[in-house]
Amino acid sequence: MTQLALAPSSRLSQATASRPAPRHRRPALVRLSREAELAKMAEYKSGLAASLAAARRPGATAAAAAGADAATETAAPAEAPAGKALREVTKEDYYGVIRDAGSKLVVVDCYTEWCGPCKMILPTLMQWAEELEGKVEIVKFNCNKHNKDLGISLGIKVAPTFLLYKDGQQVDKMTGAKTEQLRELIEKHI
Repeated sequence: MTQLALAPSSRLSQATASRPAPRHRRPALVRLSREAELAKMAEYKSGLAASLAAARRPGATAAAAAGADAATETAAPAEAPAGKALREVTKEDYYGVIRDAGSKLVVVDCYTEWCGPCKMILPTLMQWAEELEGKVEIVKFNCNKHNKDLGISLGIKVAPTFLLYKDGQQVDKMTGAKTEQLRELIEKHI
């Protein structure tokens, strides 16, 4: 029977001594970093809440809302200009609005509440509605709520989609928040 020879304990300690010491995480530093991040998030949240509250007050401007809490570096979302508010149409009055406009051009903004580009183009549409009053009627149509059936029948697949009507007939259609192209279409059909 053969016996196994064991290394003397001095060799074992020499072998382990030549290895680098294992690196361990420092939980205290990670915890402090996490707490610091949570504190920053809480500060941001309170500043954002103050900015939104200031923006919702009647007569508040975006600049006043942005200055509501100097600790945060975020600006309040830009407010729509004080121009003409756009009329909201539903599936019940959609065709009536188009029919009642007669020979005036009707631009229907088919939007959804969650659509970023829809929100970005809204101030421009409001400005145009005021500027082109009497020649063009610009209306909004939320195609994502109880109007979804009509949105599907109109072929709305992308938001925003702009449908242009004249004399009760659709004369053009455009998708996307491309203000220059939309303005060209409106000028073409006025």
